[in-house]
Amino acid sequence: MPHLNETLYFIVNPMAGNEESMKVWKKAEEMLKSQGVPYEVFFTREKGHALRLTKEILSGTNQETRVIAVGGDGTINEMVNGAIRFPHAIIGALAAGSGNDYVRGVQKTKSVEEALSLFQENACRFVDIGQFETDGRVGYFMNSLGMGIDAEISFESDRSLLKKWFNFVKAGKLIYLFIFLKKLFKYEPSCMELIVDGNRHLLKKVWFIVIANQPYFGGGMKISPMSKPDDGRLNVIAVHDISWLKLLSVFITVLWGGHLHIKNVDAFSGETMKMKNYGSVKIQSDGEIVGMDEVAVEVLKEKIRVMFKDDS
Repeated sequence: MPHLNETLYFIVNPMAGNEESMKVWKKAEEMLKSQGVPYEVFFTREKGHALRLTKEILSGTNQETRVIAVGGDGTINEMVNGAIRFPHAIIGALAAGSGNDYVRGVQKTKSVEEALSLFQENACRFVDIGQFETDGRVGYFMNSLGMGIDAEISFESDRSLLKKWFNFVKAGKLIYLFIFLKKLFKYEPSCMELIVDGNRHLLKKVWFIVIANQPYFGGGMKISPMSKPDDGRLNVIAVHDISWLKLLSVFITVLWGGHLHIKNVDAFSGETMKMKNYGSVKIQSDGEIVGMDEVAVEVLKEKIRVMFKDDS
């Protein structure tokens, strides 16, 4: 496939992956320079900056523009929320965070070299994204949105000093599992109402409900094996009415997607969802806390273009 000669725009989150992102960027920059690839780079300073930078870059162009995150799923999430109104945007990422589920499940590149080669080719496609509304706020997710213990884990892992240590020893994805084990005995499941395409389900003792646009979350856990980001639907996984001991088996088998065979691990699929929690619990969108207790979600079909490795 012939290489393009477009300027690539990189948004680097220097704090991602315990600053592993800067090592990834330096390696990428050396390759870009040696290959004579035109590029511009921007560095984020705080949460929300990647969103603003994405808008600024895309506001200044009127042709197809490739914007690439150097960071984790949180950086990609901000980029997607910034690019949503710009039809000429094409999104990509260099994996440099703790989880990197976007690169694993959507882009499907395995290395910096493979990703940089992809960014210079004309390999892109439209994918779906999820839109949510909670407490008057509207936002978008590429990977997943969840309510329950998964959101509580996301909240704590984002603030945990242990996250830096896990990233330092190249085991960033294990922070999710570590905090899950820590919270397992403290978390109190609650009743939730789930409505999928108008069909109402009242679930008791819900540990979590995840709405997924692609298979992976939590740093490689195959939470929703049937999810495809371009099928016009979102998949829902609800885990309820099980003991903490059985929940442990869910989190073991989720590594390869075997949890769907466990009783009271229910799977749904649809275009619109509503979740309401009868208690008090957080809501996460691509690992970022966005609200509490009640949320409406819908799929936006073929809403944004991404660069991807075609496995076919």
